[in-house]
Amino acid sequence: MSLQKNTSAEALISRDETGEAAAQPTETDVLVVNRDPEVRILLNKALFAGNYGSTFVSSAEETLASLRRRAASAVIACVENPESLMTIQALRSEFPQIPVIAFSRFATPDLVRDVMRCRVDDFIFGTFNGRRLLTCLNELLRPAEESVGGGPRLDMPAATRQRDAVEEGRSASPSRRRASVEIICENQKMQRVLEIAGKIAPTDSTVLIQGESGTGKEIVARWIHEHSHRAGKAFVEVNCGALPENLLESQLFGHEKGSFTGAVQRQLGLFEVSDGGTIFLDEIGEMSLDMQVKLLRVLQSQEFRRIGGSHVVRVNVRVLAASNRDLKEEVQEGRFRTDLFYRINVITLELPPLRERREEIPSLIGNFCERFTREKGLPRRSFSPAAIETLQKCAWEGNVRELENTVERLILLSSGETIEPEDIEEHIPSGTRLALDSSFSPQLSLDEVKRIHIARVLRENGGNKMRSARILKINVKTLYNLIRSLDITY
Repeated sequence: MSLQKNTSAEALISRDETGEAAAQPTETDVLVVNRDPEVRILLNKALFAGNYGSTFVSSAEETLASLRRRAASAVIACVENPESLMTIQALRSEFPQIPVIAFSRFATPDLVRDVMRCRVDDFIFGTFNGRRLLTCLNELLRPAEESVGGGPRLDMPAATRQRDAVEEGRSASPSRRRASVEIICENQKMQRVLEIAGKIAPTDSTVLIQGESGTGKEIVARWIHEHSHRAGKAFVEVNCGALPENLLESQLFGHEKGSFTGAVQRQLGLFEVSDGGTIFLDEIGEMSLDMQVKLLRVLQSQEFRRIGGSHVVRVNVRVLAASNRDLKEEVQEGRFRTDLFYRINVITLELPPLRERREEIPSLIGNFCERFTREKGLPRRSFSPAAIETLQKCAWEGNVRELENTVERLILLSSGETIEPEDIEEHIPSGTRLALDSSFSPQLSLDEVKRIHIARVLRENGGNKMRSARILKINVKTLYNLIRSLDITY
């Protein structure tokens, strides 16, 4: 075993079933069950960055022995083989009070089902994402009075919301609902978005939320839910781009026992889980055309059949959808169904990118500083006016999510209590600090300036003409004409 400690994290107290205090960690320690050296390195770096102490073990015997000697605040179990599932079952049986997160780089429908049957607190699968892991840990270890707080949550696989749906005849527990989602809104465009959201929140109308990645589409969706008459019901998030098609269908609609190899019992779908509440279909533009047809039927009739089932299941669900793609252009290109687009496009909310609402950056920075201190135990830092002004001039191509990462990096790496422009110069890559108001060389002609700027905008938007035209504040026809007349390549 190897042990790595960070003493600045706050100790958490756990109790056994008799109510007596169990062995307590002196800090926020995480026990990691893993055999893969590559994954171990990734987990070690992520936990260190999150200020968590970590103990690594490789077998069920070592796991139980370690927990008997000294309690852990949480367990991360890497699912590699059937023995890994037995390890989770054993520690769940002996230490039911300890939160357990399962992680696997490769997930199949059978594995998802088996892991959920072990009743883990969360299951993260796919490419390793340290930020997502830390967010999950912070939510699980947050004190009870803060467990429904208003900090934004990262995208998680839909499977993580359904751990209680694995037993036949039981309904799934929705993800923890935050009591109130706070949205910083000092920009005129964002104020208009919230004004419209406030008008349609009490209704059951379908809402399409569009905007670049990192602009806060999920936060707006949750805000709408919490200001509706469904606020006390489930809010279920589904990342349509994170799951393969066969798994997505099973997750959305459920399946019957014996409907395919490994379907040993009935599983409820997320539409059933969210009955009476709201389902949020994030990145709906990533759905295949076949899945779009199946989804359209559910939206039209509010009924469906589980995979392998003959019984019609009727639900009462409000649908909120989001995409970072321009769905109108996707329809024109034949990648998104016209009938589904008009079904979900009852109300459209366009979230402006951070570069168009720079006046909100000071408030966002203050919010992040406070939350990192509260949730991650990071040292309390402040930003000087000059540092804030420097950050306001940055490009922020990753929007609010990139700003959040940058603030966390500066808090971790800066030594002084106040962060100055010099700290930004030292710790932030020059590409991130690229200012939008930087001037072109005075030797360039106007056409050359246009050519350079338009080409850059097109590259940054992946060649998407509709999105680029909106940023340039010209219509698409004018953009096409400029590309031809200026011989723009991108």
